[in-house]
Amino acid sequence: MFTHIFGSLLLLFGLFIVVMGYVRQIQNSRNRETGPYISPVPFVGPVFFVVGYAGSPLPFSPWIFLVFLLDPDTLLTVVAYVILGWRRVRR
Repeated sequence: MFTHIFGSLLLLFGLFIVVMGYVRQIQNSRNRETGPYISPVPFVGPVFFVVGYAGSPLPFSPWIFLVFLLDPDTLLTVVAYVILGWRRVRR
């Protein structure tokens, strides 16, 4: 019972972090004076979400890992690493 409650809380906290990533991106696009926003912890929201999902009473679905692609901070970080690696290989 405790694991279900704790897992559900982690799931909601991870979802909150992912949603706040979208809010920060929207605020950043509206306020160009502040400069580009770079997340200090890009993988934290999806990791909390997946760990919380594993501890919650919901049935397992492999689709849950799409949260890594839906989180804007994680997606931008992965794309940036791919581009940096591609530029390094091209040299």
